[in-house]
Amino acid sequence: MASNVQLVKFSNQVAGHDNLLQFSTNDLMVIKPSTHSELQFYEDSQGDLEFRCWIPKCYGSLHVATESELQLLEQQASQLQQDGAAQVPLQSAIRKHDAEGRPLDEHLCLENLLHGFTRPCILDLKVGDHLYDASADEAKIKKMQLNAKGTTIETMATRISGMKVYNTVQGEWALYNKAYGKARTKDDLIDGLLAYFFPTSTYGTEVHPHRATVKDDEARPTQKRIASNKMEWILECFQEEVTGIREYLEAHPNVELIGSSLLFVYEGDKTVADALWKKMLEEDRKENEGNDEEAEEEDEEERPPMYDLRLIDFAHAKWDSKQEKQDPGMLKGLDSVLHLLEQCLQRQRAEKL
Repeated sequence: MASNVQLVKFSNQVAGHDNLLQFSTNDLMVIKPSTHSELQFYEDSQGDLEFRCWIPKCYGSLHVATESELQLLEQQASQLQQDGAAQVPLQSAIRKHDAEGRPLDEHLCLENLLHGFTRPCILDLKVGDHLYDASADEAKIKKMQLNAKGTTIETMATRISGMKVYNTVQGEWALYNKAYGKARTKDDLIDGLLAYFFPTSTYGTEVHPHRATVKDDEARPTQKRIASNKMEWILECFQEEVTGIREYLEAHPNVELIGSSLLFVYEGDKTVADALWKKMLEEDRKENEGNDEEAEEEDEEERPPMYDLRLIDFAHAKWDSKQEKQDPGMLKGLDSVLHLLEQCLQRQRAEKL
């Protein structure tokens, strides 16, 4: 009997050229084409328990078989079939390369950060103004400098790379591509984040040439948006997470991140968010009353997340024991993100978003 497991396109990627895949049978993992250096970074990160909390879990890697390896596997499969074993169809793959021409022979098996969300609102925020690593040639350096010229990478060391946001009242998705982020300036980057956090507001519904909408046919639109107190709590949680990442990186200059991003995710479906909020309040009540056994039983039943935030994209990252000071551009970018989150909170309160 042939296997029904296939690799299919991951439909929620909002930025990058990675062509993420996932297994057809579940959404627990994403399969990401990677260079050896990115695989090495994940391996080196496993020894640091604190840093591991801020990156996707890595479950290992898949190797793209060469033609000779496929022929050998086919011979073995043929022999197994003759012996009465089930035959699994083999399929060749085109060897992929990244933007610098480096072969992507390894595929990382990473935690799917969207698992458990019903309608995840996703923001990929590039952080840092260090654009290339030591291996970049002159052409690559000029290309990266040109791409950053006039964008918020120059002024704030951060830029929106892409967003996918769910409007729970209209029952539709808003998609913002890389050009949207590159068009933002130091003065209006905050409007982009307000569109992300408050999709039913005028910021989130504003027509833009680099914004597209897609109706969610399976959605049940709600009459009201997600309540302000819930969004305020999510923003404050994001502030706390980014602060923790910044403090860690400043204290650990041996972590060199180039071209990495912060991936923000929160639950955009009001009905689901309300149910999660109610469950969290109930868990807090039981914990305060000292019902530890009941709380532990509920912990075993994994509660869907209300939000998540991780560092992603480590194609140019490395652990460098010789580096004694953290990249100031990375710290500047994280400071800009913290300032923007504080602005979002202030504008929410002032404008009753």
